[in-house]
Amino acid sequence: MRLLTLAGIVTPVVSTSGNGIPLDAEADERSMKVLFLDPGLLLAVLQLEGNLSQQLIQLITAGTPQELVNKGGLTEMVAGLEIMRNKPCIQRQKMFYWEKKGKSVAEIDYLEIHNMKITPIEIKSGTQGGMKSLWLFMREKKFSEAFRCSLENFGEFDYIDKEDNDAIRHVTILPLYALSLLKR
Repeated sequence: MRLLTLAGIVTPVVSTSGNGIPLDAEADERSMKVLFLDPGLLLAVLQLEGNLSQQLIQLITAGTPQELVNKGGLTEMVAGLEIMRNKPCIQRQKMFYWEKKGKSVAEIDYLEIHNMKITPIEIKSGTQGGMKSLWLFMREKKFSEAFRCSLENFGEFDYIDKEDNDAIRHVTILPLYALSLLKR
């Protein structure tokens, strides 16, 4: 994995506890996901024909009726690449996510640092989907703000967390095509 990363073929997305900055301080290198930086390599791994990368990205970001079996994972990868592309070069070597294993696995797709605060980012491949993992993470870490990136239009909402003394959780919704706005 190290050689693939050094060669610029993949970027690791490493699990972290998300307790504080820097995220790398509590990273677990044994638990990671991988972002393929080369769409041709990704297509080869998925055993799809070459020259489909643009069509694949369009399927994911436009929400066309054709369904991919692994659309969620592909959407997460495309979103991760877009998030990474908009980071300063020095911060592109590693990205982070959060997971909690128990009876079921809770996962936040990406954790980023914005204005010296940890920002959870939940990626959805459609316009709907539960956010139990996001609420759990925000409750445990006492965070009040997060992003949801999906096929929905721009928006935001507040959630009153009855399980945490009516704490208010604010979620900003960004369309997948507008992920570059995360850095603002």
